[in-house]
Amino acid sequence: MKTIYFVTNNHYKFQVAQEVLGKKRIEVIQQRLETPEIQSTDVREIASFSAKWASEKINRPVALTDVGYYIEALNGFPGPFIKYINQWLTSEDLLKLMEGKENRAVVVRACLAYCEPRKEPMSFLCETTGTIAQKAVKTNKEGSTSINEIFIPEGYHKVETEIPREEMVKFWAKVEDYWEKLADYIFSLATS
Repeated sequence: MKTIYFVTNNHYKFQVAQEVLGKKRIEVIQQRLETPEIQSTDVREIASFSAKWASEKINRPVALTDVGYYIEALNGFPGPFIKYINQWLTSEDLLKLMEGKENRAVVVRACLAYCEPRKEPMSFLCETTGTIAQKAVKTNKEGSTSINEIFIPEGYHKVETEIPREEMVKFWAKVEDYWEKLADYIFSLATS
């Protein structure tokens, strides 16, 4: 069984990785590690840089994700800076930015980067869409953030915080097909 270290402090993201890779007989170990993030609007560039840094730091094969929420009416803001937006702004603050905006479409771009020590990273990109709600729905759910209090995923009529955790794990596992691609890539390395 192959083992990879998933660099994340987010247990929810870790559950998604386990959901997919566990079925592929790849063990995923959560590695809590703060990585440097380069200033870029490209999630692929950010994830690849951080994965290479982390693989060298812990001397193990690592996977790492970066996500950006690109709100069309705000010219792509906040993009990959969502981590900071979630720290600094409330969902109400974000909704104030949307006042008077008819277009509430948002594109979510996520990148998974995989890197083994002393090698170049491989990255996989996925994308989904959704809309920004008219009002926030706050819950006491673990891991609730400003953006998921107002983000309505494609195919849903509720914000992410209103949807049961297990259902959202399955949703993101399906959307984030990069975990499947990573499994295929890892197995291709083993046979080459």
